[in-house]
Amino acid sequence: MLIALASLIFAAPTPPVPPPDLLPAVYRDRRERVMHELDGCVAVLAARGEMSGVTEDYRQDGNFLWLTGINEGEAWLLLAPKAKYDRTVLFLRSRDPERERWTGPREPLSPALLERYGVDRVLRGRPDRAAVAAAMGTDCVAVIAPVDEVKDERPDAVLSKQVAGALGLKVVYKRDLLARLRAAHEPPELALLERAIEITRAGHEAAARATVAGVTERDVQTKIEYAFFSNGATGLSYSSIVGSGPNGAVLHWDHNDRLLRAGDLVVIDAAAEYGRYASDITRTYPVSGQFTDEQARVYRAVYQAQEDIFAAIKPGVSMADLQKVAEASLKRAGYLEAFIHGFGHFVGLDVHDAGRYDLPLPVGAIFTVEPGVYLPERGFGVRIEDEVMVTETGYRHLSSRIPRKLEDVEAWVAAARR
Repeated sequence: MLIALASLIFAAPTPPVPPPDLLPAVYRDRRERVMHELDGCVAVLAARGEMSGVTEDYRQDGNFLWLTGINEGEAWLLLAPKAKYDRTVLFLRSRDPERERWTGPREPLSPALLERYGVDRVLRGRPDRAAVAAAMGTDCVAVIAPVDEVKDERPDAVLSKQVAGALGLKVVYKRDLLARLRAAHEPPELALLERAIEITRAGHEAAARATVAGVTERDVQTKIEYAFFSNGATGLSYSSIVGSGPNGAVLHWDHNDRLLRAGDLVVIDAAAEYGRYASDITRTYPVSGQFTDEQARVYRAVYQAQEDIFAAIKPGVSMADLQKVAEASLKRAGYLEAFIHGFGHFVGLDVHDAGRYDLPLPVGAIFTVEPGVYLPERGFGVRIEDEVMVTETGYRHLSSRIPRKLEDVEAWVAAARR
């Protein structure tokens, strides 16, 4: 009996379930949809990861990841819709025995890799003119890489132009193609996004408990992030924002070094990733447990702006249309001048994900609704941020389990602190 009891007491906690990988068929379907819109042109796309992810050593560019599921650098994808055999060719970086002593062995080329990635052919190195020519059977090269934020062109755009010039092909620009296609999310993606939101709920429950006078913003941040990872988060969607008092009027406050005081509001913009899929949630908590009359007036105005935006969401409306709804709502409340950012953004493989703000929203689009009012002269700000998905009849509120109505927030804070 004693041994059994001890085993229960000292048993290791059940590890969180790791996120499932999307099936190769998902990526095949995405590539087919892209090729359908290439009008027969050949296209190349390069991996564009970076080494500055919040919790990862390497973070792949969302477009390349969406098309391949591959999180490694120096990779290329060739799409040739008119090719007889190799319509989709994946190029992986060359093997390097010395490098692999540090990073671990990489698999040799084999039929298993074809099956894993769902492509017609896997090669090593970088696609050259001959490789593109062999696969194309067309008179045009499409540039599908989005416009780069830096002056230098993306390597895939440069290669596309070089191939077109060398082979006498025309260049066709379809830079918004991936953004349009990625806006609508599939059921496997939705499952990962919903899990990320549920994990984020645990972090905000910890925040409701931790936002008390006498602790620092950093103390609150560590409790939130501990809750994320103990509930299975695979990363942070972004650096956690904990802005108390006047810091809550700073949109992207990142110092998190102020001491919370009685009477403060604390704007907490913090969220978890799960399987690379991001969530993005903001709540505003009263340190004293209840909002003052002035704080409540502002909070209710922001809440009403959310409600007005929700009421306008349906297939066919655009993000630009919803921005006007947000502005009109806060203008009626007298706070338009204190609303200094967009009402929301697309969410998916990145917290600010691909999507067109000027086009009608498709069914399956997922985005944030995050109006805010910032009053530095009054020493506080209020932001409420939720995630929604467009449905055939309107929208689905994905983060509805995280309290947001003023009375519900006060009750949640009281319950969490008991």
